[in-house]
Amino acid sequence: MKIRDTFLGTKKSLTDRIKEAFGGAIDDELYDNITEALILGDIPYETAEKIMEGAKNSLKRRQMSDADAVIGAVRESMLEIINNSPAFGGFEFPCILLVMGVNGVGKTTTIAKIANYYQKRGKSLMLAAADTFRAAAGEQLEIWAERLNVPIVTSVTGQDAASVIFDAISSAGARKVDMLICDTAGRLQNKKNLMEELNKLYRVCERNGGAFHTYAVIIADAMTGRSNLDQIEEFSNIKKPDTVIVTKTDGSAKGGVILAIADKFRIPVSFLGVGETPEDLVEFDAREYVNAII
Repeated sequence: MKIRDTFLGTKKSLTDRIKEAFGGAIDDELYDNITEALILGDIPYETAEKIMEGAKNSLKRRQMSDADAVIGAVRESMLEIINNSPAFGGFEFPCILLVMGVNGVGKTTTIAKIANYYQKRGKSLMLAAADTFRAAAGEQLEIWAERLNVPIVTSVTGQDAASVIFDAISSAGARKVDMLICDTAGRLQNKKNLMEELNKLYRVCERNGGAFHTYAVIIADAMTGRSNLDQIEEFSNIKKPDTVIVTKTDGSAKGGVILAIADKFRIPVSFLGVGETPEDLVEFDAREYVNAII
């Protein structure tokens, strides 16, 4: 699946609302209506205002006044917001990916997709099941490891997650793998303990990784929209993520969350999850994304 085939709900709702709002005159009422359409597309008010300010300036400079010109100006303004974030330059190998995110966002499946993506590009992989609070998470990761023929360091429920990561780093170093991907707990019942644990895990990676570069990767769920912002903020209090992977984008009506992430956190998006199979991971392209949502 291509990026243009994702966010179909977002594209239809945004373009329909903008065209409905367009009555022939470009005035403040039109801008207000478009801003409302953007907000309904799950773009926060502050970000929607920035988009419209950029679009207004562009339309004034070019002296255009038709509906397609308005949509084009909105697209370019969105693109500018995304491009204000650092571009994702890829992972430097060998590396450790510490994958974070609350339960339900699709962490474990996304780990399988990342492994499949880099395996097909000639990289050697290892997985680490460091979510020691959910037995099902470890079992699911083991199934994916077997399917992909990737070695895995497993854990038992209640085991110290840091010890799992430490063992995985030692094993990955001995095997000279290119990428170690670590699953982590995503429970929300006790945010303080969760964040302290993630901080500890990151320190273990940094102190014991040797030649490995450590990346904090956060998984965001497109279906839950703006609630991702609170979650990213919580994780950023411990370690600002190096990149975001947005899952469940196929058919989501809440594609505006990527703009919100770029505007608020300046964190680059690296990949989009566009389905359920290991192959359903595509590289993020800002222009393709903007064209896909409006």
